[in-house]
Amino acid sequence: MNVDRFPAVLAAGAHGRILADNAGGTQLPDLALERMQRFLAYDNAQRGSVFARELAASELVEQAKRGFAALLAVPAERIGIGANATTLALAFSRLLASTIDKGNRIVVTAADHEANVAPWMWLRRFGAQVDVVPVTPSGELDESKYHAYLERAPRLVALPWASNVTGTVFDVARLARSAKRAGAAVVVDSVQALPHMPLEIDGAVDFAFFSGYKVYAPHVGFWYMSESAFDRFVRADDSHLPAEARYWTIETGTQSHEGLAGWLGTLAYFADVAGTARQAIGAFARYEAELSNYARRKFSERLPDVRLYGPPPSEERLPVFAFNVASIPAEELALRFERANIEGRVGDFYAPRLLQALAPDAGGRAVRLSFAHYNTIDEIDRCFDVIDAALSREQSTDAAPLPL
Repeated sequence: MNVDRFPAVLAAGAHGRILADNAGGTQLPDLALERMQRFLAYDNAQRGSVFARELAASELVEQAKRGFAALLAVPAERIGIGANATTLALAFSRLLASTIDKGNRIVVTAADHEANVAPWMWLRRFGAQVDVVPVTPSGELDESKYHAYLERAPRLVALPWASNVTGTVFDVARLARSAKRAGAAVVVDSVQALPHMPLEIDGAVDFAFFSGYKVYAPHVGFWYMSESAFDRFVRADDSHLPAEARYWTIETGTQSHEGLAGWLGTLAYFADVAGTARQAIGAFARYEAELSNYARRKFSERLPDVRLYGPPPSEERLPVFAFNVASIPAEELALRFERANIEGRVGDFYAPRLLQALAPDAGGRAVRLSFAHYNTIDEIDRCFDVIDAALSREQSTDAAPLPL
């Protein structure tokens, strides 16, 4: 893949630095940066009618929605905007709060980012009871527990589409349909999935949320809502408000117009890559599968000294790898990567339940490397040079004689 369209990637490469924290946030292509600068320099106005720049701002917002709708292959009226995925999940939880009765059940999973757990835990203030589906040793959902919790007739089920720790892609359509048959509203955290594959939103999904900055765009968020959920939860309570203000219950306040301008630049970059945004994501997915397969082989050659969390290296995953090296604290390993000019991430990646389940002996912490379509095989090799140096240090420590 051509990295020339990404100024930050070019600058990093010029300084010998590898950007391998793409599960945390991706870089912006040149067109996104240019559109943002142009909007702020010349087109900065609020939405409105009659006046030219206000009309242009209104059209900008609608174009952003239409572009995201096309990426998901859903109607534009099912799409909304917000600050980011976490803010959107919390906004939806506030809509749900008025419908919660004491004792209502909610199901979340230990596989998920806190953005898809904390907003629903908040509903306990209104009397909800929350069941947490545990994970297996490889980070999959314990489906026997999941179905047992569905038998309690939950009002809401929150599911992950893909893990930001293990790179696992969950069968979200099947899980959502089971939840819908149990009578639940279904919410899906789609943040980690969207950058890596074209998504198909199943009819059982009521609400899904996304972060633009995980998919080569600025810090903006998008949401999808089913027609039935929209009719049930989104409504204006003041008769003086115009019809479009109904969206205010979740699409709160003035949006980041400059961010949306950047998003349209991202869409233009996608079009340059492959014609449509969905086709571009498909092209990225094919290339990233090569990166993931290569990294998986490298990890498999270093087991069990390197502990890779999630499915075994023989199984497919997104190019997201959380791991530890035996007897080396995660923070020390992370510093080794930083000294090698490689930018990854260390911690629990806002998925504390998952890391506590997978890495209890490491204090629920790990190092994560995650790759995007502007990364290369050579960069992965450099990452494994750091791992191999850490393994050599560990082996030499093991072989050292005990002091007398």
